[in-house]
Amino acid sequence: MLSSKHKSTIRHWYKQLQEQNRGFITRPAQASLIAQISRAIAGDIDRKQRILLAEAGTGTGKSLAYLLAAIPLAKAFNKTLVVSTATVSLQQQLIEKDLPLLHLAAEGKFSFALAKGRHRYCCTHKLANLEFNGKGLSDRQKSLSKKLLAAIQQNKWKGDRDSWPTKISDSLWKQIEADGLSCSPQFPRHRNCPFHKARHGLKKQDVIVANHSLLLADLLAGSGHILPPAQDCIYILDEAHQFPEIAREANASALAVKHADKQLKAIVQFDKLLVSKLDLHGLHGHRLTLKECCASLASCFASLSDFAFQNPTKFDDNHNWRFANAELPSFLTNLANNARPAATKLRSCLQSYAGAIQEAFNDNKLKAGVAENYLTQVNQLLYFVESWAECLYAYQEPSTNNAYWLQRSEHELQLCHSPIEIGGILQNILWQEAFAAVAVSATLSALGRFDFFLQQAGLVKKLSSEQIVKLPSPFDYKRVDLLVPKQQPDPNSTEYPAFVAERVLKAYQAGAAVLVLCNSYRLVDSVRQAMDPRIDNLWIQGELSNNQLLDKHRRCCDNKKPSVILATIGFSEGIDLPGDYLTHLIIARLPFAVPTDPVMQSHSELLESKNLSPFMQLTLPAASRKLLQSCGRLMRKEQDSGTIELLDQRILTRRYGKQLIAALPPYNHKE
Repeated sequence: MLSSKHKSTIRHWYKQLQEQNRGFITRPAQASLIAQISRAIAGDIDRKQRILLAEAGTGTGKSLAYLLAAIPLAKAFNKTLVVSTATVSLQQQLIEKDLPLLHLAAEGKFSFALAKGRHRYCCTHKLANLEFNGKGLSDRQKSLSKKLLAAIQQNKWKGDRDSWPTKISDSLWKQIEADGLSCSPQFPRHRNCPFHKARHGLKKQDVIVANHSLLLADLLAGSGHILPPAQDCIYILDEAHQFPEIAREANASALAVKHADKQLKAIVQFDKLLVSKLDLHGLHGHRLTLKECCASLASCFASLSDFAFQNPTKFDDNHNWRFANAELPSFLTNLANNARPAATKLRSCLQSYAGAIQEAFNDNKLKAGVAENYLTQVNQLLYFVESWAECLYAYQEPSTNNAYWLQRSEHELQLCHSPIEIGGILQNILWQEAFAAVAVSATLSALGRFDFFLQQAGLVKKLSSEQIVKLPSPFDYKRVDLLVPKQQPDPNSTEYPAFVAERVLKAYQAGAAVLVLCNSYRLVDSVRQAMDPRIDNLWIQGELSNNQLLDKHRRCCDNKKPSVILATIGFSEGIDLPGDYLTHLIIARLPFAVPTDPVMQSHSELLESKNLSPFMQLTLPAASRKLLQSCGRLMRKEQDSGTIELLDQRILTRRYGKQLIAALPPYNHKE
């Protein structure tokens, strides 16, 4: 129940924010969001189901709203507030800006920290040993490793990859990252390692900022392994529209055949190494089983390669062989039935090896450094074997709620699996388990409705109308002109790239800061080839890193020069170009998902089996949301203005075009 004390605390912190921050703007939509979130968490809307979905437009002040509403209640109910995001930029905003502001306004009455996965931290011991056993490192990498070690020893760096001011290469990081076995607090020298310091510190925090992948990893493991148990948490899912898709990816699996064969050979070599260093007499049975399992799996993987080689015509132009309606060839189910038990036994053997190494260390038969090195190798091998077992299990018990396919490239063959509808899983691990959960986003709806997200998230028929709120943005969208040219070539025609390039040139010559969003890299290449050579300041996604590209674009704008970014639809999220950094947005082709994606194809089949239209239930809502996100790149602050061009004649000629336009903000429409 939301008591008068809770309300008083929230009001006091809000007032302090206003007084301490000159220029702080109070917005009705923000105040309403605070009230709705508070009521949901307190159980005033539904005591048994403390869930809220909230769509709040850009500029509402969502992050401060949910922090103001949730932190006092988390403290009062003795719960931990876990804020989960999809992007690093929002995590940084929360940790570096929003939480410090509120912490000051709250007179320091709560603590907060950022949670990261184990592999984002280095192992101090591995870093120190690089001087003696760094393999394949360049002189530059060795020099950097010395700087990293010195920074840790002088308490100038906390050991996490993201906080180092320059890029740490993957090849260097792989040799120093923390792992689950060797970087164990059982080894005295690791008890003060960066990861364990950070993880221990989380237990004392009132507010934890995480990302969706880390939260899902914890929930799928049963919760409480990384973050506090779900029943002790109030979850805020920011950028929640991405959560179901990330959850689906977290439950997908793949078995890369050639890579797996390489790891099997590594396991056999590792067994030989241990025999030469340790007395493994007690593991004689495990050693025999390990060799048998490796031989069995190697034979299965070889037969899988042969199976693909013998059926070349089954693969489509994208090199996928999808098994429609989860109807698997008997060869694959038989292979899974034979291979998965072997993978499970192999995993058990490796776990026994890890135990033997730990025991040898405890008995002073192995030096700490050697034991840690062996455990690192076991940990890596276990990771691969567990992933094989997971994928093979999906093929043992096929379900129409899963997509199955083989993916072939020049150098590899992968056995792939992915769930289709993830809602049931989210219902079981999140919505039913959490003390409270709030999903917020600027684009939670699609086509003006929440049905699409409710279906994705497993909340259909679960929520009352009071648990779903939509709040307007404070922006004056009439400051933006929405232009849909009447005369356009068909987006599939050969003339279309030149048409897009012509529109870009016109905007460039008018002195605009232009962002062109294409629905594929193929279209990016086609438009680039058609681009007028008079456009000097052209920055193309893929030719530079995103940060380099944005930096060059901003420098042109700062110098009052026109500039063009040519990118894929991936730039519709996480890219912030306020004010004069973006004055003309061109969306080339509607952002419909690629119909050849195996998961999407299988999802369409599943919907058709239920007599539902895949286009209306899946394709169109997803495109509507993506179009809204794309258009949202232009207006980032209240004073922003400019032009959005939609270059796709289907907006004018197809019935669904009016639906897509109606779901956009009330821009100033022009022809």
